[in-house]
Amino acid sequence: MNRSMVRFLLAKLLLIEAGLLLVPVGIALYYRESNQVFTALFSTIGILVVLGLLGIIKKPKNQRIYAKEGVLIVALCWILWSFFGSLPFVFSGQIPNFIDAFFETSSGFTTTGATILNDVSVLSRSLLFWRSFTHLIGGMGVLVFALAIMDNAKNSHLEVMKAEVPGPVFGKVVSKLKNTAQILYILYLAMFALFVVIYYLAGMPLYDSFVIAMGTAGTGGFTVYNDGIAHYNSSLITYLTSVGVLMFGVNFNLYYYLMLRRVKEFFFDEELRAYLLIVVVSTGLITLNTLHLYSGVSQSFEMAFFHVSNIITTTGFGYGNITNWPLFSQYILLMLMAIGGSAGSTAGGLKVMRGVILAKIAKNQFLSTISPHRVLTLHVNQTVIDKDTQHKILKYFVVYVMILLSLIFIISLDADNLMIVTSAVFSCFNNIGPILGTTASFSIFSPFSKLLLSFAMIAGRLEIYPIILLFMKRTWSKR
Repeated sequence: MNRSMVRFLLAKLLLIEAGLLLVPVGIALYYRESNQVFTALFSTIGILVVLGLLGIIKKPKNQRIYAKEGVLIVALCWILWSFFGSLPFVFSGQIPNFIDAFFETSSGFTTTGATILNDVSVLSRSLLFWRSFTHLIGGMGVLVFALAIMDNAKNSHLEVMKAEVPGPVFGKVVSKLKNTAQILYILYLAMFALFVVIYYLAGMPLYDSFVIAMGTAGTGGFTVYNDGIAHYNSSLITYLTSVGVLMFGVNFNLYYYLMLRRVKEFFFDEELRAYLLIVVVSTGLITLNTLHLYSGVSQSFEMAFFHVSNIITTTGFGYGNITNWPLFSQYILLMLMAIGGSAGSTAGGLKVMRGVILAKIAKNQFLSTISPHRVLTLHVNQTVIDKDTQHKILKYFVVYVMILLSLIFIISLDADNLMIVTSAVFSCFNNIGPILGTTASFSIFSPFSKLLLSFAMIAGRLEIYPIILLFMKRTWSKR
């Protein structure tokens, strides 16, 4: 293992986080916040700068990064960024408990949107902004962001990006990795800026527009008020949010195809069509199932579309109380929690692409039972998915299910309601946010459960393996 390169890159990443913390400093200056807030922010920045400078003093002779280093850097980076990103909340006394602060920051960077806060008004404007700003950074990936701005002339950070970009298949949109990262982030930030303007024109205050747009772009779900999107009492804002999160739940490579005028590749993408079909069917079923709870079809459709789009994209913006929804509708939402958005998007979950491939593997298995001698191939977007990729997806699915069941088993010690426990685990592991079956926050769980769920959020965001490998002895060996 090239440990010196791991140390060097992690140090660089800590310096980047120090720079990003200047944004909430600017917000605190604008709103003339208390000295306690400034002390908390500058103390954290100071710690990050000192550690970062100590780590980059000695430049590694060997700058190659292999799969092991890539995985290790990714896992440690997300944990360290969440750890140090939580310090302003602790130092300011606004979230005095470190485990609670770590949970909140992990939820932010992983774009989960789960919270331990029963009242968000305890946060100052600057730290509320930092809380949502973590969505924007974590949305496209901390490491993708870093690669976009770091020197990478040798294209040696491929393994880092492979380990972080969600989805069963990694692909570069252009030949140079740095250019790929930059293109993805330019698209991402341009769409974010567009939604800031759209929300502002729709009637949101400018501060709120930035916060909600960051939650939309990162498919995170943190809001300004306790009642979430319902606070604005606007069907226009509700629909804009619903459409916005759906757009960010699409594979960003497809938007690049649109820029190149490769329209056919965009609209005929199998994952996109499956994604939209799931949204349409789920919205229709929930609309019909909840008609008796609302004043008309339009209101029922609005609520159904909002929650379906927010759950499948793993955003989790809140709107009203859905604990009175029929079990059928809540079960649909639970299934959407597992499915998640598209590969290569800001959404979490199992990913629609994996679902499509798993469905095709199952179909081929049935066909092979009927015709044992028939040669069957699996195609996605007119590309053959080889047996190796199929096996990887099946193995991932097995690990995914085993971890889900293990987490439910452990967290069940904290609550007696199966829906609450199951949805809490699904919510964290799939980076969604809300809990079904209750209006309470994650504060109902014990410190151990919150810490476990924090690592579950990071594991889910990084698609499991980097976090598992972090705790394996072989990962740390010199060979």
